[in-house]
Parts: sequence; C-alpha cells; structure tokens
Amino acid sequence: MARSGTPGRLAPNGSAPAGLIASLSSMALPLEIDRGFGPGDTGARPTGVLNFCFGFQDVPFQARAERRDGRPWLTLTGDLGSLPFSIEHPRRRRRMLKVLHGAQAGTTLKWEVDQDHRMRVIGEIELGLPLTPMAVIAGAATLLVHCRPYIDLVVKVANED
Repeated sequence: MARSGTPGRLAPNGSAPAGLIASLSSMALPLEIDRGFGPGDTGARPTGVLNFCFGFQDVPFQARAERRDGRPWLTLTGDLGSLPFSIEHPRRRRRMLKVLHGAQAGTTLKWEVDQDHRMRVIGEIELGLPLTPMAVIAGAATLLVHCRPYIDLVVKVANED
C-alpha cells in the first residue's frame, strides 16, 4: 500500500500514519509530564519544570510542578491583589488584614503582603508518583480546598464598598 501525505499527519481518509501508531506503542505508561515519550528519553522539558496559570474564585494562580530530590512537588501562588491603603479604605484594610491573619493561623499555606502591598497565598504539596496531569490537578485541588474559605473572604472584602 502506498503511503501519501506528510509524515506525522493524518491521511486524507482520517486514519493515523502507521509510524505514529508504532511510536505510541513504544511509550512507557503512565506518561509523566516532565519526562520524554520514548524509551531512554532523558526528559521532554530541559528544566524538568512545568509552569502553568489558572484562575480560581476570581484569583489568578501560578502553578509550578517540579522534582526535588526525585520527588514531585507542586507550588501554587495566588495573587490576591493589592492591600487597600488606610487613607483610602481604612475599614477594608483592617478587615483584609484580619482575614489574612486568620488565614495564616487557620491553614498550612503562607499568606503574605509584599513591599509593594501585593497580597499572595503560597502553598506547596508533595505529589504522588507518577507525575501525571491527574496528580498535578489533585495536588492543586487539595491545596485549594484548604484555603477556599479564606480566598472567598478576601474576594468579598476586596469588593466591599
């Protein structure tokens, strides 16, 4: 049977090229997100780090999955916005600081205000092996479950008039 088309592309009839199917069969499962796909691959990402962003409860998060001493870790950093200045919104500032203080005492996550008055929440969790997309999502969900009530309060206080 003659082969037509560009290598790696679907044939006009919608079928996958034989070479593609053969290469899929050589992959070791489960596919880890920081590893290469073929036998003997040293890694798909030269840094071994996966960075991505997502939103949760109107808060933008940055996520970083990486291996430390051979174990996968996930770090989430949420940007909670700017702490209101006391001259503009003294009541809102007091309430926001009270929420952040309560969050610091009530969770294992780090709640901070930097020099530029930006509020952040940072959490880390060790992920199980293998480092799959499902493990990353489960780790992120686990961290967010612990801080969701405080994130809800931060968003509510930030939107007060």
